[in-house]
Amino acid sequence: MMRSECASAAPGTSARDELVRAYEIADGRLDVEDMGWLMRGFQAYLASDGALPLERCLHLPAGDRSLRRARRDSWLRRAWERLGDEVSPWRRSEQLADAVNRFRSTKWPRWRTLGMAPDHATPVEQALFEAFRSHERIPATAMQIHNIALQRQLG
Repeated sequence: MMRSECASAAPGTSARDELVRAYEIADGRLDVEDMGWLMRGFQAYLASDGALPLERCLHLPAGDRSLRRARRDSWLRRAWERLGDEVSPWRRSEQLADAVNRFRSTKWPRWRTLGMAPDHATPVEQALFEAFRSHERIPATAMQIHNIALQRQLG
């Protein structure tokens, strides 16, 4: 059934965020793995005779609200990854929750009108800046962040 073809990622594909992948391809950075991803998405779309939206077959968000949430989650995952893996995944989620709350109260009020994060921003602050720019609601508990951070790793 075509539905299952689009609903799950192909075996052997990387856990790289599809939205990040789409932005990289749009920026002219395309590798063999990307070609496979695009090929599988187009094959599923064409096999469904267009009944399934192409963005669904490529596992991309559809619509403004979904796109903004996907961007936010992608930037939160990057911030989580940038904290390093010296501690457990749960502890990293706790650290990012603390960083989100600090950022919300100290940095975001001063940076919200900027087009990009200041040069002196840390890599985590750069990712949080983009997350805050992309969505008005930013999860701030360790559990919410943990669920987002592990979302791409698990499925």
